[in-house]
Amino acid sequence: MEYTRVLSYQFPLIRGEDVRAVQQALMALHIQPPCGSADGVFGFMTAATVKSFQAQYNSVGRSSGEVLDVDGKVGEATWAAVFNRAVAVNATAARIQSAAQSLAATGPVPGSSIKPAPCLTANQVRQVRDWMSGHFLADITAATKGSAVDADLVYAIACQESASVWLPWISTMTPDQVLAHCVFDASGDAPGSQREAFPANTAAFRGKYGDDLTQQLIAAANETRALRKLPAAQWVYKGYGIFQYDLQNIVDDPDFFKNRQWSDFRSCLDRLMRELNEKLTAAGGNLQDAIRRYNGAGPAAELYAANVIQMREWSGTAAAPLAA
Repeated sequence: MEYTRVLSYQFPLIRGEDVRAVQQALMALHIQPPCGSADGVFGFMTAATVKSFQAQYNSVGRSSGEVLDVDGKVGEATWAAVFNRAVAVNATAARIQSAAQSLAATGPVPGSSIKPAPCLTANQVRQVRDWMSGHFLADITAATKGSAVDADLVYAIACQESASVWLPWISTMTPDQVLAHCVFDASGDAPGSQREAFPANTAAFRGKYGDDLTQQLIAAANETRALRKLPAAQWVYKGYGIFQYDLQNIVDDPDFFKNRQWSDFRSCLDRLMRELNEKLTAAGGNLQDAIRRYNGAGPAAELYAANVIQMREWSGTAAAPLAA
């Protein structure tokens, strides 16, 4: 789905599948106030949600030097920002994927056909690097010793996975508090989202793991939702920790979730390094392909890898060129 026209609140009301796609992306991003249902009609509430997105994008997570007009209209720049951000949080609705794939065709980066659209600016990436190295450098140095995974890649994946949410918290919260509230990704339950991996949604998780653990994880999600000024929801979230260890891993690694090990940096880093090293082996040492494999397959995973590579470069000079 390509960008073809400016979407705005006007009479007669603009209708179409492009409007529906924008609404689904805004819902996947949990922008407040909510635009309501994805009905394909660009009404007053959709315009208000777009305006809120534009203001948020300008304050946190925009591409370097890029500022959106806060006017409630979806022009070409806002269209690109909405769908790049939706793909960055793994929104899987078909219309979102189609729009993002169209954006991905706008230009190449080395080793990929995807043009990066990082969720943080270069300065914000360096803020994340400085905060993480200030608190966890010894752990990161020990974990990456002898690996093709370097500290800058660790910082970049944290940037891609979660830092756009928690970066504003570091001035008022301790590192332990930040880590404890890294519970994100409502895919499968949030309107306009879907999920293929187990658990597809909260009902599927409850059916396998029962009410007690389900309610524990719902409570953890709601602690974070409160910080984000979102109302409580009866949803089990799917991403845990600063690197967003996926809930599907509960099958083989139950203690991480049952014992809230996402609050412990070493536990999170151990899972990240294990997965990245496995993907590096599968990718034959090609770092960018390993990052893509770490996220999955398809255009969204290629965009993920391109974003991580860009933020790794911003964090610090790469030790060696990427494999072709």
